Amino acid sequence: MDDVETLYKENKLLARAMELPMILVNSGKKYYDCNTWACEFDLLQNDQIDSLSTTLIVSDVGVRTYKNVGFLMNSDLVECIHVSRTDSSSCGSIRNGDFLANDSDLSTVSELANYVKDNNATEMNEVNVNASIDSVVGLFINKCQYSNYLLKNIYAVKYMLKKFTGIDYPIYLYDFLNGKLELIDLTKEEEQELMSTSEASYISYWPDSLNEGVFEPIESSTYGK
Repeated sequence: MDDVETLYKENKLLARAMELPMILVNSGKKYYDCNTWACEFDLLQNDQIDSLSTTLIVSDVGVRTYKNVGFLMNSDLVECIHVSRTDSSSCGSIRNGDFLANDSDLSTVSELANYVKDNNATEMNEVNVNASIDSVVGLFINKCQYSNYLLKNIYAVKYMLKKFTGIDYPIYLYDFLNGKLELIDLTKEEEQELMSTSEASYISYWPDSLNEGVFEPIESSTYGK
């Protein structure tokens, strides 16, 4: 069992939901706009992200996530500042002094995990954290009728993050109907076939730490084993 699956079994896996990258056109070339992802990971790399909204997913329960894609975090490597059984309508930032969230009688991820398991609580919960890049352990997509489309998008993100951070994050398929999590382990040939049917063949990102944007083709040879 790999580390991510171990964390999941131990109820220590947080899901940070993200928007799918938009597909745009530049000089006739379609590309994935990965700026939102790049900016968030730029903050993670520089220890400047705080009050981040995440959801604790619990093995065999099937907790709903806010969106169908995102990244996974090790709850042992973040600072939890607010824990809620449901969406706490959080806003603002601890660093800026304007963080707000609904009242909660929970204070730890462990308490939330016990509540979710004891009550089969599939409703989306919320855990606000301060975090750095070290806490990120993988990417995820939800299992649904659009999973193949989501996979193409998350592979573009995977490619971008490998270029930007130097880390080749694994991708996991999360089934929120039964709480199962499994590694998506494609061969190099399968990855190349997947990306050959993708809606775009370029990526673009412009995180805050760069003076100029990056626009480049996705090279399938970067993937694979």
